[in-house]
Amino acid sequence: MFNTKTFFFLVLVNMCFPSVKAQDSISLFKTINNQYDTERNFKDNFFNNPASMSGYSPSSFSEFRVGYHNNDKKIYRQQLGNGDKGLTVEAKSFQKLKPNRYVWGNASYQNLKTGLLQWNESLDYDRVAPYITADSAGGKLNLEHYQFAGGYLQKFNRWTIAGQVSYLAQMGFRAKDPRLKSTTSDLRIKAGLNYNFYKEYEIGVFGEFSKYTQNSSITFQSLLGRPYTYQMSGFGFSNYLFNGSANPNVSFEEFAYKGGLQIANKKGRDFYLQAAWGKSNNIKSYVNSTSSNLFYDLSDLENKTIEVEGAKFLSINEKNRIGLLANFTSSVKTGYEYGYSLNTASLQQIYKRKSYRKEDYTTVVKGFYQYTQEDFSVTATPFFAYEEIKERRLYPTAGQKFTYSYFGINVDYKQRIKENHVLTVQPYFSQRVVGKNFNALTTTGNAAVNEWILQDYMYQASDMTTLGASVRYDFKLQKLPAFFVGVQYQSQKIQKENNNFVSASIGITF
Repeated sequence: MFNTKTFFFLVLVNMCFPSVKAQDSISLFKTINNQYDTERNFKDNFFNNPASMSGYSPSSFSEFRVGYHNNDKKIYRQQLGNGDKGLTVEAKSFQKLKPNRYVWGNASYQNLKTGLLQWNESLDYDRVAPYITADSAGGKLNLEHYQFAGGYLQKFNRWTIAGQVSYLAQMGFRAKDPRLKSTTSDLRIKAGLNYNFYKEYEIGVFGEFSKYTQNSSITFQSLLGRPYTYQMSGFGFSNYLFNGSANPNVSFEEFAYKGGLQIANKKGRDFYLQAAWGKSNNIKSYVNSTSSNLFYDLSDLENKTIEVEGAKFLSINEKNRIGLLANFTSSVKTGYEYGYSLNTASLQQIYKRKSYRKEDYTTVVKGFYQYTQEDFSVTATPFFAYEEIKERRLYPTAGQKFTYSYFGINVDYKQRIKENHVLTVQPYFSQRVVGKNFNALTTTGNAAVNEWILQDYMYQASDMTTLGASVRYDFKLQKLPAFFVGVQYQSQKIQKENNNFVSASIGITF
């Protein structure tokens, strides 16, 4: 593992920092204000089209950061665990090589230790649920994440073409029974093409292809007993034919694609409209523990997504800027399950049927106001969102429905303390209010599973209040790059209990 980490660190440094440049002659305050532009984060989805990255920043910048966090949860979903803590090393860079050529990249490494996980022995829960492998014992998990991405943009007169490649790999393992070992890989390729058809108006098309795999195995050392393992299919039900294996091995393989259209003026600084459609298929297979060449498809999870977003910005004068953004996303997951016959010497597939459906619709409206002076800036982004989730399955029938209203505000305040010192304070508040919710849960015949499913429903049917703030201090010494230190604290109240998150980081910016 040491060689892997060493190689990854060298890639991280060389990709993101091909050359170290001194800070521009402009003040550190202006540099930080551009490098951590609140408006850029506000319209982050606009840059899903890599051909629009020429509007990402008017100047080049890079950052290297090391951070540590501790996320302690009192109320939580058992399959996601009661928190995690660990180290993050991250580097990112955006470079304007020429007026018509841009490159960007980022890389990160995380070493995490999770709290207690139960009823889930699969990574990337939101991606593969409800078709997870589960047991009642669970335990703490060691996780490592390796991620990097790189993009390139080139302009040719009125045309702009760009592409981006990203890769994420994970490894999760446990040293106690049940001894999980799981690895994932996620490769994504993006491409975009923009055309400047009138003045500063551009129209663009973009697309994305991704391939995802996950391979997991569970082994046991104890001879005194072992927990029963389940191949879950939703709401506590499972595939009894493949449950209870001594050493279950499963794999997930997903292919996905997405395409979209975009129109913008002044590189999104005036307005933009975009829409994207996507589809993925995630197939779960059970691998025979005695023969790796013998496997059985258990499920096929299809996900169709639609996303529409538009934003408008207006500069009243040099100091005041306002904006409004509206977004609608739709995700419809359909699960197909496979059935096998035991009437012969070997298992034979006898059917594939539609058994699961989850619909998630979200509408978001966000406001933007920014006031900038020579030595300080303040930005407020209030938001409101409405979400409806409907989840159900057949054979046997079960289901639940939730509606949520979200509202809150994020504030960003930057203050120049003196020429080479900048203080950033970012308080935030959000509230989730549960509207209509109901369930038609069906008992499974297993008391422990029934208790888990009910607890999960109660968590999803709970209001949440989140309050937090981050503080960062940037300073620059002569003939050295700018350094920063930062801390964050967040408290989330659920069911009269508080989940607490704290983090600290140090780094440099170029």
